[in-house]
Amino acid sequence: MAMKILDKEIKLVIFDLDGTLIASTSIWSDIDKEFFHKRGMEIPPTYGMEIAHIGLAKAAELTCSKYVKDEKPENVMKEWHDMSLDAYANKIPLKDNAKELLEKIASYNIPIALATANSEEIYGLCLKRLGIDKYFSYIADVNSCKEGKGSPEIYDKIKDHFHVLREETLIFEDMLVPMTTAFKANYNVVGVYDKTSTLNENKCKENSHLFIHNFDEIISLIK
Repeated sequence: MAMKILDKEIKLVIFDLDGTLIASTSIWSDIDKEFFHKRGMEIPPTYGMEIAHIGLAKAAELTCSKYVKDEKPENVMKEWHDMSLDAYANKIPLKDNAKELLEKIASYNIPIALATANSEEIYGLCLKRLGIDKYFSYIADVNSCKEGKGSPEIYDKIKDHFHVLREETLIFEDMLVPMTTAFKANYNVVGVYDKTSTLNENKCKENSHLFIHNFDEIISLIK
């Protein structure tokens, strides 16, 4: 069965998690600030963009190779893990109307997948607490891929799993880099505004087929 949106027949929907479905990007910003503050450092101005879409393992490697050269990536990952676990397990909310959109898509029997830069232990707790884990029939994280979301690899991995084409796949992302990656790879892209991660709204609009501030803007477009 296909779902029609933006005049396209859609057979698969892929969501990003942080900043797209859940309001979590400020949590990671706070963690980054605290991490560098503990070391008597200001957070580097480009740091958030450098690590945002490459996954925790690669982010830890980059951090150690570039900023805290006397530390080990595995120790940095554990520190981040411990700092974030409580927030994901107990605090972070869904974006407005996210559950309603998931329910609408599910009503068409369209498979819904998640493509995240987060780790399974962290996102698993969050999805279950928010009651949306049931909607996802496949989850891929960039830690299992060679490339981060600067490459379409993770999206291709998911669409190949469901044996659909790029042009039959709809992707929701909040950050410019993955948005642009998917758009240039001929996926259908919905850009989702997030007050922390959407730094250049005009660029996001140029690299998506539709840019929204709230999921209710797209629920009414689904046919």
